Amino acid sequence: MATSELAVLSPRAFVLGEPAYPAGGALYELEKLLEGFASRLQADLAAVILRDERLRVRYKSHQRSSKNAGKLMDQLETDLEHWLKATQRLLVQNDSATAGNQHARLSHACKLVAAPVLLAGDGPDGIVVVVNPPSAPDFTSRDASLVKALAATVSEIVESHYDSATGLMTRKEFEFVLDDALRTGSCSTTRHCLLYLDLDELQLLEDSLGREARDELVWHVAQQLKADADENAEIARIGEDEFAILLRDCTLKRGFCVGQEIRRAISALNVVWNDKPIKITASIGVTQLVPGIGTRESTLAAARIACITAKEDGRDRVKAFWHDDAVRLNDQRRQSVIARIQAALQNDRFLLYSQAIKPLWKRARVQYLEVLIKGIDDDDEPIPPSEFIPYAEQSKIMPELDRWVVRHSLEALASDRTSEQAANAIVSINLSGQSLCDDGFLDFVISQLERTKVPATSICFELTETAAILNMERARSFMATLTRYGCRFSLDDFGAGLSSFSYLRTLPVSFLKIDGQFVRDIVDDPVCNAMVAAIHQMSHAMGLQTIAEYVETPAIKQHLREIGIDYGQGDAIARPRLFSEALASLSG
Repeated sequence: MATSELAVLSPRAFVLGEPAYPAGGALYELEKLLEGFASRLQADLAAVILRDERLRVRYKSHQRSSKNAGKLMDQLETDLEHWLKATQRLLVQNDSATAGNQHARLSHACKLVAAPVLLAGDGPDGIVVVVNPPSAPDFTSRDASLVKALAATVSEIVESHYDSATGLMTRKEFEFVLDDALRTGSCSTTRHCLLYLDLDELQLLEDSLGREARDELVWHVAQQLKADADENAEIARIGEDEFAILLRDCTLKRGFCVGQEIRRAISALNVVWNDKPIKITASIGVTQLVPGIGTRESTLAAARIACITAKEDGRDRVKAFWHDDAVRLNDQRRQSVIARIQAALQNDRFLLYSQAIKPLWKRARVQYLEVLIKGIDDDDEPIPPSEFIPYAEQSKIMPELDRWVVRHSLEALASDRTSEQAANAIVSINLSGQSLCDDGFLDFVISQLERTKVPATSICFELTETAAILNMERARSFMATLTRYGCRFSLDDFGAGLSSFSYLRTLPVSFLKIDGQFVRDIVDDPVCNAMVAAIHQMSHAMGLQTIAEYVETPAIKQHLREIGIDYGQGDAIARPRLFSEALASLSG
C-alpha cells in the first residue's frame, strides 16, 4: 500500500504531504490530526473539506443530523471532483481507465468512507473523507465509526478556533495569526496594521433591552465587518463586544482610513429589536505591526490603549498610535488604574451588586444571590468590572479586592438578617486564584465570619474551574477548612477548562456552575445540549447541584428545566441590582 498522504482542502487552501501551516492554528491542528488518522487506518488519503473558505460557522442552527451525510456528498460533489483530479495519481496508482475519466464520481474512482462535520449551521458544514484506491480492501464498520469520531474531533477543533455566534475567529485563533504575522517577512519594510474595535456602551443596551438584543447587535456588527473588510483581512471576536482586525501589508495611515470607514459603517447600521431601532457606535484603535518587533501581547495592548483613548476622547472615533508610543501609554494607564483601585479600596469607592440564582424546576425557600462588584467614577456612575479587574489581575492585587468584597458582603448580611427569608439566603462570593495563593487570605475570611457572626452556612464561595485545578493543593486545603466551618463552594465556568470529573472527588464542592458558552446555544446546538445534559447527569451522580448561567430567554429556561438543571441565572431569571436592594427585598 502506498505511503499515507494528507490533504486538507477548502477553497482557501490545499496541502499535500508535509504539514504546511505554522503550529498553533486550526488548520495546523486539522492537518496533524488527519496525518495521524490516515496512518492509523493505513489509508492513502484523509481529507477534510469545509464548506466555508475561512472555516466560519453559521449563526443559527435548526437541524443537525448525521443522516445528512449523503446529501452533503451531493452538495459538495463538484468540490470532490476537483479534489479527485488533483490527487488522482495518488488514488488510482496509474489506473489508466479511471485516470482517463476526469468526470468520474468519487465513489466510482476509489474506496471511500465519509462522515459529516457538524458545526453550528443549518446542516453539515463539511465532510471528512478517507480514501483508498479501488484495489484496496473495503473499509469496515469499525473504520466508519472511527471516521465518524474523527469528524466530531474536527468539529471540536473548528469550534474552539471560531466563534459560533458570529463566525469570526476566536481570540485563540487570532493570537496564532498575530504570532505568525510577527514572524513573517524578513524585509525590514514589511508593515501590517492591527485594529482593535470596542462597541460603545453595549452594557447599557444589555441592561435596558436584555442579552438577546446585545447578541443580535454583535452579530450584525460582525456581518458588517466581514462585508466591509478586504478579502485578506483577518477578523476576530476577541471579547464580548471587542473585535480585532489584522490588515497585512498596510501602512498606519491606510489602517486609520480603514478604521474610519468601519466606524462610519457601524454607526449607519440599521438594527431593529422589538420594533425599535437600535443605534450603536464603535471606538477603534489602530497600531502598526512590524515583523520581528514586539510581541503578540504588546501589539494587542498597543491597539487596545489606542481604542481606550478613542473612548475617553468621546467615543465613536478612531485613534492611531505607533507601537512604542502605545506601549508607553498602556504602562501609564495601568499605573493610573492601579492607583485608582487602591484609592477606591481605601475610600470605599466600590459598589456591591447582586444577581439572583433561582431554582428552575421546583419551589425552594432558599434565596441564592451572587455578589458582583462595580467601581464608582468621579461622577458617581458605576464602572463595569471589565474596566479594572484585568489591571488588578495583572498587578496581583486581586486579593485586596476580594478582601473588600468579603468584608462588605458579610457586613451587609449581618445587618439584614431580621427575617426568615434573609436568614435563609445563600450569598455567593467570587474568589480569584490569586486569593487562593495568598497566605493570609484564609485567616482573613475566618476572622470576618467570626467578627460579623454571619452563619457560615449562608456563604458559598465561587471559584473558577481553572483556578481550582491550577492551584489544586491550595484549593483543597482552603475549601476543606472553610467547609468545616459550614461554608459551601461552587465551581464556576465548569466545562470551559479541563472538564474532568475525577478531581471533584477530592474537592468539597456543592454546586457546579455550567459555563455560559454551552447554555447560550443550548436550544439550537445539539452539542451544547449534550454537554449540559452530561454535566448535569454526572453532577447528580456525585451528589452535586447544577447552576446554568446565561439563561437569557424563556426558551433556554424551559430547555434547562426539561434537562433537570437545578438553578438558573440570567436575564430570564432576574436582572442584577444593588446588593443592598436585594437584601432589603428579602427582609421586606
